[in-house]
Amino acid sequence: MSSPLDISTGRRQALKIGGLSATLAALAAACGDNRGGDDAPGRVGDAPAVTALESFEVDQAVLLRTASSLEYTAISVYETALGLDGAIPDELVPVVNRLIEDHQAIADQMVELTEAAGGVGWTTSNPWLMDRLVAPTLEKILSDVVGLVVLDESGGLMVQVIGQVVPIAETVTTTLGEITATSSIDDLSEGDEITFTRLADAVPEDVMAFAQTLETLATASHQELASAASTVETRVAHLEAATLEARHSAALAIAIGGAEAYVSPALVGEEVPPTARFQIRHFAVESTFGQTAQIEVKAGPADLNAVRESVVLQTPAANSFVYNELEPEA
Repeated sequence: MSSPLDISTGRRQALKIGGLSATLAALAAACGDNRGGDDAPGRVGDAPAVTALESFEVDQAVLLRTASSLEYTAISVYETALGLDGAIPDELVPVVNRLIEDHQAIADQMVELTEAAGGVGWTTSNPWLMDRLVAPTLEKILSDVVGLVVLDESGGLMVQVIGQVVPIAETVTTTLGEITATSSIDDLSEGDEITFTRLADAVPEDVMAFAQTLETLATASHQELASAASTVETRVAHLEAATLEARHSAALAIAIGGAEAYVSPALVGEEVPPTARFQIRHFAVESTFGQTAQIEVKAGPADLNAVRESVVLQTPAANSFVYNELEPEA
């Protein structure tokens, strides 16, 4: 494959390259061998000195503590969802209770293996994931729809919401369904905001989509942890956990998408459009082999332009490992 320098250069591009060369030559001259001075990175303003992060060892106990933390994170999400009125459809409550039992069993096994590896078992959720992923995502899911008061062609007040401009009313009808105002619609001016309830069933849809994505994340995480395991017993435990959680993910995908959610059209080269509410679609069989790439899901209501925010989940890395030096919060 040719590089950009292989392409014929026009006069304008030649001038750019020439100017850049002159600038680099001047910079090189200014930084010649005979120049002295501090070679530390430059700083601007009164920013505090950079403090290097502590480096902790990543041993088998750390990986197993991280594994059990993922299981407790899933348990925490399910228990929180069960405590939210209507967040879990009634017919799926027994399924969710079974998923919690499975995650607890895997967590217990990971704690046992941690102690066998000479570490201290981790019996709570992953603090990094909870603070930076789970809590913000649940907050998005439970947040109101936001509309903006705008003027129509005649100067009358309208509201722009979920990509549409509609008359202001206590209950607004959009192409996606009805939403009801949760803030006052009196004495409004252009530029004011109005908040609305989410669309019917939007919260349970988002909760289930997030849960399915967490199961996929757990599957991928145990696949990666299996490759890093130092004993046969640990590798087998991770792979058994990955297999079980892959079944969880498949079951939830089918519960969400029905008969169309068994196999991804991407497997036969077709496009996979989002749902009518702009949610990313996931399937019982996403690909030929289990993937460990990042996983994306939409959370919360669409904005003024009908754009929904993405949440990206990734398998554990340095920032989300549960190091041996880390202790549970009191």
